[in-house]
Amino acid sequence: MVSSTPERQAQPGPDLNADDWRRIRDALRYLARDLHHRSFAVSDDRRRLLWEEMDRCLALADRLQAGAAADDAQAGA
Repeated sequence: MVSSTPERQAQPGPDLNADDWRRIRDALRYLARDLHHRSFAVSDDRRRLLWEEMDRCLALADRLQAGAAADDAQAGA
């Protein structure tokens, strides 16, 4: 049975250090900010799509931040 909910798969990730992950989070937040600025020059329908994408970028950045915090807590334990 295929789940419609995305789940974390047990696959090795890229070999990235903490600075790399920080840059990825910052880039996602920058992209969200850019989408927000662009949304003022488009129609209401397009604006909603841009805001949805902006929300997804911010949510992913937050998830990466939470994962980094959890990793730091485990390393300190």
